[in-house]
Amino acid sequence: MPAPPSPAKLLLMLAACIALAACEPSPPPSELYTVDSDAEVPPPIPPAGLQTTFTIDATTPLLLDLRGSTTGDPYALTCAQNELVVGLRGRIDTTVGALGLVCARMLENGTFANRDERPMIGATTGEEFSSECPQSEAVIAVRGRAATTLDRIGVRCARVRPWVQMGSPGSIEPSFGGTGGVPFTDTCPPGYFLQGLLGHAAGTINGSQSLCVPIVT
Repeated sequence: MPAPPSPAKLLLMLAACIALAACEPSPPPSELYTVDSDAEVPPPIPPAGLQTTFTIDATTPLLLDLRGSTTGDPYALTCAQNELVVGLRGRIDTTVGALGLVCARMLENGTFANRDERPMIGATTGEEFSSECPQSEAVIAVRGRAATTLDRIGVRCARVRPWVQMGSPGSIEPSFGGTGGVPFTDTCPPGYFLQGLLGHAAGTINGSQSLCVPIVT
């Protein structure tokens, strides 16, 4: 029968076991819990109840500069309180003879529905024109030429969310009319959109003034 190991030998065996355990590499982490620190984390999606909604505040309008003159009878072309201007229409020769709006209802998500052409005021002769925004945009600026009459007119547009939240404009649509007068561009402040035009007319459009309204969230 072999002799039992001495106490000194037992201590040496225990020390060797401890040293071997310390030198073993750590086990790899479980793939179930591995996190890639360089991976792009998608932004959280807000609950449906926290989505941004947009509303037209027609009670605090802003009038921009008058272009042209105050000769003739006053007129007011406006969309409904829940609508914005999405285009202009009318008749032209060497000046803008007639003018009307294209309106659309703004939905809470900033898109548009029920685009509708409204009646024109001014001359009943001349070449018809239409300067309209893309389906997802509304008018933020009126541009053209004017002196004693409104000689030329066109629009610039924007989508609601980029214009309200970042002041980012959108498309520039063609202008129509003559080459008289001096050029102008009247832009609503960021967060405001065109809801109407005021001015004077007498057989032709003599003056025009942009009516802007803010969008609140």
